[in-house]
Amino acid sequence: MKSEMSSRELNNAKLSQKVAEQGIVLLQNKNNVLPLHNKKVALYGSGAFETYKGGTGSGDVNQRSVVSILDGLEKHGFEVSSKGWLNRFKQSYLKNKSQYYQKFAGSPLAVLAPAFSMDDPEISDFSRATIGIYVVSRSSGEGQDRKNEKGDYQLTENELANIQSMSQFYRYSIVLLNVGGVIDTSFVDSCPLLDSVVLVSQPGMEAGNAIANVLDGTVTPSGKLTDTWAYNFEDYYSSNSFGQKNPNYQEGIYVGYRYFDSFNVEPRYEFGYGLSYTKFYLNATKVKVSESQISVDVNVHNIGDDHRGSEVVQVYVSNPQTDIPTPYQSLQGFKKTKVLHSDESQDLNITIPTKNLSSYDEKKSALVLVPGVYIIRMGNSSRNTKVVGEFRLDEEVIVQQLSAKIVPEKDPTILRSNNVKLERTVGVPYFLLKAANFEDTETVKYHDENEVSSYINAERELPGNGKKQKILRTNNYNGRKLIDVFKNRIAMTEFIATLTDEELVNLDEGILLPEDMGSIVGNAAGLVHGAAGETFSNERRGIPATVNADGPAGLRLDRHYKDESGQVHDQYATAWPIGTMLAQTWDTGLVGSLGKAVGIEMKEFGVTMWLAPGMNIHRNPLGGRNFEYYSEDPVLSGMISAAEVSGVQSNSGVGATVKHFLGNNQETDRNTGNSIIGEQALREIYLKNFQIAIEASQPMAVMSSYNKVNGTFSGENYELLTNILRDEWHFEGLVMTDWFSLADPVASMHAGNDLIMPGVSQDKLLAAISDFEPEFNDDGSIKTRDIFDIASMKPRTVDLWNDFDPDVSGTDFVKIHIEQAENMSDALQAMILSGEAQIVTRNDLIITGNWKDNNNLYIGDLQKSAMHILKVVMKTDRFAELISESPQPYNAGMKLNKYFE
Repeated sequence: MKSEMSSRELNNAKLSQKVAEQGIVLLQNKNNVLPLHNKKVALYGSGAFETYKGGTGSGDVNQRSVVSILDGLEKHGFEVSSKGWLNRFKQSYLKNKSQYYQKFAGSPLAVLAPAFSMDDPEISDFSRATIGIYVVSRSSGEGQDRKNEKGDYQLTENELANIQSMSQFYRYSIVLLNVGGVIDTSFVDSCPLLDSVVLVSQPGMEAGNAIANVLDGTVTPSGKLTDTWAYNFEDYYSSNSFGQKNPNYQEGIYVGYRYFDSFNVEPRYEFGYGLSYTKFYLNATKVKVSESQISVDVNVHNIGDDHRGSEVVQVYVSNPQTDIPTPYQSLQGFKKTKVLHSDESQDLNITIPTKNLSSYDEKKSALVLVPGVYIIRMGNSSRNTKVVGEFRLDEEVIVQQLSAKIVPEKDPTILRSNNVKLERTVGVPYFLLKAANFEDTETVKYHDENEVSSYINAERELPGNGKKQKILRTNNYNGRKLIDVFKNRIAMTEFIATLTDEELVNLDEGILLPEDMGSIVGNAAGLVHGAAGETFSNERRGIPATVNADGPAGLRLDRHYKDESGQVHDQYATAWPIGTMLAQTWDTGLVGSLGKAVGIEMKEFGVTMWLAPGMNIHRNPLGGRNFEYYSEDPVLSGMISAAEVSGVQSNSGVGATVKHFLGNNQETDRNTGNSIIGEQALREIYLKNFQIAIEASQPMAVMSSYNKVNGTFSGENYELLTNILRDEWHFEGLVMTDWFSLADPVASMHAGNDLIMPGVSQDKLLAAISDFEPEFNDDGSIKTRDIFDIASMKPRTVDLWNDFDPDVSGTDFVKIHIEQAENMSDALQAMILSGEAQIVTRNDLIITGNWKDNNNLYIGDLQKSAMHILKVVMKTDRFAELISESPQPYNAGMKLNKYFE
């Protein structure tokens, strides 16, 4: 018998529903068919009864239940006349679904299996009703990209035929898009009698309730698109390079609406688009521009007669066109109104720092404001704006002097000019700005990649080579615990100097429990059942373990577990709407409330770090994990992420992990592929969203991505993880790898990737700082370890010779002691016969070989990573429990609107 829903579950279910309602986007509403007043409907499509709450992979959630569209409609008083058709189809659907997933039973890759899908049968007879509703469903997930094929990006022939027939048969017809990302919507041209199209997205566990409330008018839709929906897939410039092993980002900065607007490509539904049941009048009442900020006051008036609703005010700016590539316009600020009743209005102010308009000049390696006229536009979508102000800058301003980082060997950028000529507008406020009145240029000071600082409190031989090592001697405080650092009794550097090499390595690596080796995504933790991983606990030094849990749509944990006494416990987490839908609300306050609720769940279940939010850019509609991410636009993505992170971390002792840093914009060859991206595109698109989130909310952690960027794995990229993340953005938390990353662990430690997860390379790190001896079984055979090879996506076994190469002609040797000589392994006997091993006594042998010349890891690199980790650990719940003190919210006091103020 299932337990009753807790108050936390009930409250979060209501919030999840509210977020879904605010994120639903009304794309088409001919004849004002919606909202529905007649509640007798005919409902079709597998999504009616098997509604996708979210995607697959680590982005999935094991919630208590999901309210389907069918259940939601019936719960809200709708009479569904087509239940006979739905029930017959459901039987077949569930049978095939069960058989599909049986193929993956027991497989370590089960969680990465593509979502089950089954084409809807052609509807031969329609039930009686005035209104027909058809649900188009799509899912995707980690490990596979989508395809521009029927049944995925395109509709199947049956789906198209069913929508055509439905729209012809019923007086009113509606299509609901239960999808995680952009799909082909050419069906609206093929179905001229179709009335309404609603993007219900993947709305989490309360999907049906949220959709019902929007359809019957209880809630007026206010969601806005976070992506451009094209007429044809080929209209996306990235369609010519997406899915390649080493994709060349030929479009440069012209991603999404930046491309469509700048090259006169007409979209079907533009970025920021979304209809309402009511109408709003937007009036810019005051525009003011100075060298410090742009301020736009807007009055939003609900001029409709019947419905209340919310509107999103969006501010775009067109920069002067110079030899630096610039888009026709770019989003710079936005705000959502409260729910306005008919004839009610609200005054909003959107403030943007003038320096935010800077472009990246590759020649100067600087963020610059170019001289010329800037045009300020205000509206409710990228294609529905009006000019509300202009200003002219007299001379160039260098806002921030950077250094060239992560530069490709050959820049792949093809698009370097804006094909739309900017036109001036008369009768709008006009301002003159002087370069001399701007603040002085900020020049970033970078750490030197060739320098390392190592802390020691006693004489010892130090490993490492090739870099300039600064040896810093500390007081000898051996035996002290982490609480001594917390209480300011000793410095962190003094504590770090007391840790042994093995303690440092264990601290910088996660723990992969042997019994969980078969789990590739998640379930590698012991403290919280079903969590993705955990870190090492060192009781002697007072360092507790921390626990990581997936994923961006909610905590992915086991629904149930048994304690040591056999008692069963429930772990029902909330399945929230997908990341894209959160952004479709355009409501940072609401998303912040969701983040706070996630943090409360984390504390309840004992999770330290949430492996979310995911925030990579939607470079192409076929990205398999687009549903986890927010948008094609870095400003929207960055601000929604900052809101979610700030909400999570308003709770004491827990934190968020923004991911996947950097350039993980496709799933094809994500583990080994190389994203080749121009320097300006990196600065203005793919880094900018992370920069906004980190500077505005200081997440507890950042997760590096699997892929390479411009030839270097993200997890071992010093320029990315130290020079940009810490030197430029002043990140204070820790950096962890994605699970089973191919980044070299030694290079990762130096680069600034502090924590290797889930923890399978301790032997490589130990071998890099000492002559790490091989490990033997009692019978003299070499020990082995099962690892997962992320490149081949297969498990394999490695022999633990560690730092030693057996060789009959070698000059070194290792000793083996065998308790019972008669049980000597066949492999060791073979080595004796070959001369590689020699018997010294009955129970002792030596193996000849050579120690590897690979002691190239500096103790200082291990210490640097350990310090980053421990600074975070001291702010967690688990450390607070250990020292019996209440923790504070992580980085409390950070300003959510820092980017805007």
